[in-house]
Amino acid sequence: MDVDAVVLELYGLRPADFTAARDARAARARREKNTAAAAAIAALRKPTLAVWAANLLARTHPDRAEALLRLGTELRQAYRELDGAQLRALSHEQHRVIAALAAEAGHMAAGAGEQLRDSVVREVEGIFHGLLADEETARQWAAGCLRKAPTAAVGFEGLEPAPDAVPRPAAAPRRTAEAPAPPAAETAGPAADKDTTAARKDATAAARERAAQASAALQTAEEHLSEAAVARDRAEADAADLRGELAALKERVDTAQQAAREAKRLHRQAEQARAKAERTAQQAARRLAEADRSGG
Repeated sequence: MDVDAVVLELYGLRPADFTAARDARAARARREKNTAAAAAIAALRKPTLAVWAANLLARTHPDRAEALLRLGTELRQAYRELDGAQLRALSHEQHRVIAALAAEAGHMAAGAGEQLRDSVVREVEGIFHGLLADEETARQWAAGCLRKAPTAAVGFEGLEPAPDAVPRPAAAPRRTAEAPAPPAAETAGPAADKDTTAARKDATAAARERAAQASAALQTAEEHLSEAAVARDRAEADAADLRGELAALKERVDTAQQAAREAKRLHRQAEQARAKAERTAQQAARRLAEADRSGG
C-alpha cells in the first residue's frame, strides 16, 4: 500500500468523512500484513475544518498556492538581508493576499458543504501566515496534504540574518531644498568644507541605519500582533470544539450507563426466570418419581 497516496486521498476528504476512511485503509493494510503502513495510516490525525479548507484551496488553485510560496521566499530573503523597505512592502502585500485567500477558502468550503464560522476563517488566515515562515510545511500544504496548522510563528523565529547583511533604510529620505551657501566671510576653507560634508554623510548613514532598524522592528511588532490575535482566535476555536467534544462524550457516557443499568435489570430477570424454571423442573421430577413408586 502506498502510504503517500493514502495521505493524499485522506486529506482531500471532509473532516466528517476522514476517520472512517482512515480506519478502513489502516484495516486493509493490516489484512495485507503491512504493519508499517497500517501504523502510519492509523496515526494520521483528522484535520480541523481550517486545515481542510486550506488544503482545498491548494488542491483547487495550485497557482495561488505557488504565489503564496513565492511571497514567503521573498519575505524570508528580505529578512535575511535586513531590507526594511522590502519588508514593509511585502508586509502590506501578505495581509492583502492572505485575506483574499482565506475568503476564497471560505467560499470553496461552503460550496463543498461546510459553512465556516468567522473564527475558522481567521484560523485559515493564521495558517497562511504561519506558512510564510515555514518553507517545509508550506510545501506540504501546496501539495494539498497539510496535516495540522503550523505553529504560530513569531516573526521569522529561528531564521537568522545573513552574516554580511547590512540594514537598509525603509525608505530613502526626501531631499530638501539646499541651504544657501554661507557668506564668504564665514567660509572656513576647503578643509572645513570636506570635514562638514563627511560628517553629514556619516550622520545620514547612521540615520538611515536607525530608520531601517526601526522599520524592521515595526514590521516584527506588527507581525507579532497579528499572529497573537490569530493564536488567540485559534485557541478560542479549539476550546469551543473541545467543549463540544466533551459534551458529546458525556452524552455517550450517560447513554452507556443507562444501557448498562438496563442490561443489569434484564440479567436479574433472566436469573430469576432461570431459578424459577429450575424449581419447577425439580418439583416435576419429584412428582414423576412419586408416580413411578406408586405405580410400582
